[in-house]
Amino acid sequence: MNELEFSYTEAHQRVLTEYLLGRKGAFNLAQVSGYLFAQICSPDAVEVEQWIAIITADDNALAEDVMFAFMAFHHDISERVYTEQYRLEWDKKSSYTCRHHWSQGFLVGTEPYYEKLLNAQALPDELKQALQMATEQLSFFSLAESQVREYCQKTGAVPMEFIAQQVELASEFANGYAQLIEAAALSSGLYDAESDF
Repeated sequence: MNELEFSYTEAHQRVLTEYLLGRKGAFNLAQVSGYLFAQICSPDAVEVEQWIAIITADDNALAEDVMFAFMAFHHDISERVYTEQYRLEWDKKSSYTCRHHWSQGFLVGTEPYYEKLLNAQALPDELKQALQMATEQLSFFSLAESQVREYCQKTGAVPMEFIAQQVELASEFANGYAQLIEAAALSSGLYDAESDF
């Protein structure tokens, strides 16, 4: 299959959006995006069937066009992550809901490896702090908007400015997250460079 055939297109996005809207318990597209980003950055190999089951609420009768659209979406995010051209799909102008859903998916995607890396005895403090800071920033928008506004009210911050700052910080961390996870995984003593990457 050549690169052109596997490119993620608007048609794929329509297929996925329609499918996800109709599938009870499935992630929405923003959650899928956040989840796939985190899963692609993972130091652990994850079988396609595993991540498909998570995002589709265990749909065992997934149509071929939907499966192909998911694979194209995964490939697109993966290409952007590993060519260091990854940019969050949302920005300062995006709705809070879109950012909220992306961060929710991201958190689910980091569950299998984040705590394991953070708690690794061999992981240097500098990498622990970087890992914690980056992951917390990328998951920041998993907080309800009301929680953020309440925080701003307590601290005297202007909500729009504070949220814009958080968007900017998340964007900065997103581009290097895969490299940070790889560095943390190798330094943790839990993974071997030869066999695991």
